[in-house]
This record gives sequence, C-alpha cells and structure tokens, in this order.
Amino acid sequence: MPQYFADIKETEFFLLDDEAHHAAVVQRHKEGDNILVFDGSGRQYDARIDKIQKNFVRGTLLKPRYVRRVSLEITLCFVPNSRVGLEETLDKCTQLGVSFFQPISSARSEYDVLKKYQDKLPRWQQIMLSACKQCNTPFLPKILPPAPFSQIISDEKISSLIAYEAEQTHTLSWGVQQLGNPKQLRVFIGPAGGWSEEEISLAATHRTPAVTLGVNILRAETACMAACAKML
Repeated sequence: MPQYFADIKETEFFLLDDEAHHAAVVQRHKEGDNILVFDGSGRQYDARIDKIQKNFVRGTLLKPRYVRRVSLEITLCFVPNSRVGLEETLDKCTQLGVSFFQPISSARSEYDVLKKYQDKLPRWQQIMLSACKQCNTPFLPKILPPAPFSQIISDEKISSLIAYEAEQTHTLSWGVQQLGNPKQLRVFIGPAGGWSEEEISLAATHRTPAVTLGVNILRAETACMAACAKML
C-alpha cells in the first residue's frame, strides 16, 4: 500500500502540494480509497481519503500501525566526497534506519558541504522522504547543519566512534561495548583520502575510539552504509 507524508491531526490527515499531487494525480487515488500515512516522527496510520482538491487531500485516520523502532539511535557524521555520494548516503542510510545525519568537513575534504547549505537542504530532505516511502518506515531522519570535524568531535555529550582504515584490531562491536552499549551513538566516517593523523589524535583526545570496519578499505559511501548496517 502506498505511503504518504501527511500532516496528522487527532482523527484526520492532510496531504499538501507534492504529496497531494502524487496521491491524486500520479497514483490516481479516488475519494474512498484506503492509503497509508505517516508524519516522520514514527506515527503511521491506515487511512481513508475523504476529499480531493487541487494540491490538497483530506481524509480520516482509521487505525494506527504497529511500528518497530531501531534499538540504537545513530548520528552519522560523514565527510561527503561529492554531491552524488552525499545523496547516495542519505538515501541508503535512511533506509537502514539512521536517525540523524551530520555532514562534516575535514582536512582532506574534496567537496565543500558548507557552501550554500540552505539551498541544498530541500533536495536532501526530499531524498530522505523518498527513501522513507520506499522502505515503508515512518521515521524521517534529520539533517544537522554542516560543520567542521574539529567542532563536532569536541562535543562529548554523545558517545562516539570513528572508523579508521589504519585500525586493524578494534571492531565496531568492540567499540560499542567499550562505550557501555549506549542508546545513542555518533559514528564518524572520513573522506576518500582518509582522516589525517591530527584528526585521529583529536578524536582520541575527545574520548572517541578508532575502530575498523573490516579487512578491506571501503569506498567512503560504502563505509557509511556498512557501519550503519552492522549496528542497526
């Protein structure tokens, strides 16, 4: 059953603009049709369309769906290598269940993620929304404002791990255990050129253990997906 991002009230839902167009024009739903709606916060309902107008759909919530939650809230702190790579990461890691995305810049960044961030945000949000609809999850991740690695790593409020290609012994599962199996975790994934030695030292200073993702050195986007898949 198609899933639509909706404004959910007590007993009703509303689809606006693109979502209304998708339901009424692309999918050709009619008044009386049953659909699935969600609000991005975890609420998901079986629902019925009552009224269709241009760029507006209104309906009734029928019953809530049981929603399975991830056991670990992950913030993926990653250094994008390109626009395509960033968008691929948002898509695939949303499907895996990441809760927050934190784009960062580093010493070896190849893509200026800080440039015109606000202009890029609507497209990023649309990519995540499409991924939610694709995999039928009611949880829409949030994108945090891009920032330099040195600024983000200095915040020790949330337990963190950093994937490092030179680390050969300590695995992700080891790192999670060392941190006391937290409910919230930040995972740092570096750029194509890897982290600098200074950045790894800075991470250690801020109590962020370095871990390995396996024997092979992974493409940055693959590393993001592998890390999330191993923990979710």
